[in-house]
Amino acid sequence: MAYDPYELAFPALAFTLTSTDFEAGGALPRDAYANEGNQSPQLGWADLPAGTRSLVVTAFDADAPIPGGLWHWIVKDIPATATGLAHNAAAALPGRARHVPNDLGVAGYSGVNPPAGTGTHRLFLCVTALSVDTLDVPDGQSLAMFNISLLPHTLGRAVLVATSTAPSASASASASASASASASASASASA
Repeated sequence: MAYDPYELAFPALAFTLTSTDFEAGGALPRDAYANEGNQSPQLGWADLPAGTRSLVVTAFDADAPIPGGLWHWIVKDIPATATGLAHNAAAALPGRARHVPNDLGVAGYSGVNPPAGTGTHRLFLCVTALSVDTLDVPDGQSLAMFNISLLPHTLGRAVLVATSTAPSASASASASASASASASASASASA
């Protein structure tokens, strides 16, 4: 059974979440990978619950080979008037929105980078509609506490899953061997 981080989350009204960069359950574009552009995917939302005053966007890799998965992206205080985030919006957020440092310590989007041999990973992109204009969280707060701070203000939640695929362990080993051979040949030729 595949782990769904939102399966046990407190109930919230559902609303619409889509992307022009990938289909629900489909592959992320290559430029969303850490080493191929590191650009956040486009997201669009509609039918927000009544009373929504701000939004939070998160991206979570539930299949990262570490306990608890990996948070790639957290944005808070997105104005409720926004209808989405453009492709690579992490570089220029709307209104008063701001990044919260992710699990890698980056205040911004950290592209997916599944380690070789770990197969297909699911990235859960979640938009949470809140009843407050600004989510008051102290700097340096853990991501667990950040998520807990959402609970009393949550009006709705929409989740869209995308996938990323790790290179096979043999392809990665083959690429490393090829790079080593190439480096050795260059060193021999220049000697």
